[in-house]
Amino acid sequence: MRQTAGPLNRIWLAILGVLVVAAGTALLLQANGTLHSLLNTAPPGISVITVDLYSLLAQPWAPAVMLIIGLIVGVLGLLWIFAQVPRKNTAGTYRFHEDGSQGFTFCDPSVIAAAVENQINTLPGVVSSEALLRGSAIAPDLTLKVTLNDRADVRDLIRSIQTSTLPELSNALEAPLQSSRLQIDISGRSQRSGTVVRSTGTVVH
Repeated sequence: MRQTAGPLNRIWLAILGVLVVAAGTALLLQANGTLHSLLNTAPPGISVITVDLYSLLAQPWAPAVMLIIGLIVGVLGLLWIFAQVPRKNTAGTYRFHEDGSQGFTFCDPSVIAAAVENQINTLPGVVSSEALLRGSAIAPDLTLKVTLNDRADVRDLIRSIQTSTLPELSNALEAPLQSSRLQIDISGRSQRSGTVVRSTGTVVH
């Protein structure tokens, strides 16, 4: 039900992967002597590296530059850590209108989400449900978490949500859902609307 930093992690991991591959390739070339031969391909009297790195790092401003670079890397690392905290990113108030001159209709997404939960809770085998709407009224995004008892028919539930709940929500919003996510959990509890009674007795053939 919460949004995570999956896309951001994939981007940063891709960048780090490219850097690691580049560093590994350089070490491999150095180990077999290829890198040394490549650096010695310059004409005589011409250095590949024209800057004295030792003298450069000995400059008075070098520690300050290294400190600034370290602070930037540290801040980026902290921002990456903070981005890992799951967040709901709920939508703002939905605004419905056909003609602005006739006024606007505002609705809290939590009200619509509660109506979706109430409908899903009536489906067979549903113990509880949570609905979360993101996006805008013209581009809504729905996330559902449904808890079923251990005797429920999962395929029947998914079919009911796809053929009934989602179309009715789209009709109510007068806009197609941009995306919908469904998480299903299994619980040993009984359905809220009733209790599952297991019969006992003797089967007579």
